[in-house]
Amino acid sequence: MTVFRAIALAAFAALVIATVTGPAVSSATASCGGAIAHIKDPGLRASFEKFEAQQSSAATKVCAASRDAG
Repeated sequence: MTVFRAIALAAFAALVIATVTGPAVSSATASCGGAIAHIKDPGLRASFEKFEAQQSSAATKVCAASRDAG
């Protein structure tokens, strides 16, 4: 019975670690949405980049959190 508990605890710990760490490359994109780099129209892309550069520090934190969650 104790061996079963030890295996179950180890499996649960591995699951928690795998869930909490998440993918390491999710924050590699420079922009919040990540789709700005795929816009072909240079004027439209520049307007989105300008808008993103003017975002508040709170918006930057939310973007970082959403990148880390995905």
